[in-house]
Parts: sequence; C-alpha cells; structure tokens
Amino acid sequence: MIEFYPNSIYYPREAVEEKLAKGELQKTEKHLMGWTERHRGEIWDCARDDSEDPTDEILLDNLRALLLCKGSLQPAAEMGDMIKEIKKEVWYRNESHHEDPKEVAEEWRAKYLVKWREARMFEAFILIEKRTAELLAILKNK
Repeated sequence: MIEFYPNSIYYPREAVEEKLAKGELQKTEKHLMGWTERHRGEIWDCARDDSEDPTDEILLDNLRALLLCKGSLQPAAEMGDMIKEIKKEVWYRNESHHEDPKEVAEEWRAKYLVKWREARMFEAFILIEKRTAELLAILKNK
C-alpha cells in the first residue's frame, strides 16, 4: 500500500481523524470524490499496467499514486484557501505595526507552503483509507 506522511511537520493521524469526526474535512472529502470521478479512466489505465484484472487494493494504490503525481485535489480551491490563510496572516501581523502585505505573503509562502500542502495531502490519504467503499464505488462506476 502506498502511504504518505508529511516530512516537514508533525501532524498526528489522530488529529486528522478528529477533524474528520467533527466534519471539518467535508470539503476535502467532496473534492476527493470529484477528483476520483474525473480521473477514473487514468486510474484504471495505470491499474491495468499492474494487472489485467486489478484488485481493489491495486485500484486504490493507483489512485494514491496518481494523486501524489498530480499534487492536488482541487488546485483552484486550494489556492483560494491559501489566499485566505495569507490574508489572516497579513491581518494578524498588521495588528501591532504595519507590514507590506506582499512581503508578508512571500514570507508565508516560504515558511508554510510546503507544510500546508503536505498536510492537505495527508488528509486526503486518511480520507482514502476511511472512505474506501465510496471511492471503489466511484472507480467501479457503481
């Protein structure tokens, strides 16, 4: 099984599972389901390279592998979320003294972007594990 864990931050599985239980990953889950639907053909093509009649695990591994290659479930939505985070940082840092928003944004990207993307990918991998039945139904078009 292909696994993913963030290299740049400590993000315990329990924290992601707690977010899932609280319903905080609904948007990410919706994006994962849509992404799987849009890439179903590609996932099957890759899976058939491994086996003529791919097992569920082969399908899920190829879903994971393709997600790692693509790097994002919904680039536009993730960019929007990133902009919101940067705006929060600009607001926070300008509470005590004025800082150039462009400099704050550049510092945020340099300091947090990789960590932020890795956290998003880790959440997607946990969702793949927790929503296996739904994902397989999409992949098998049921």
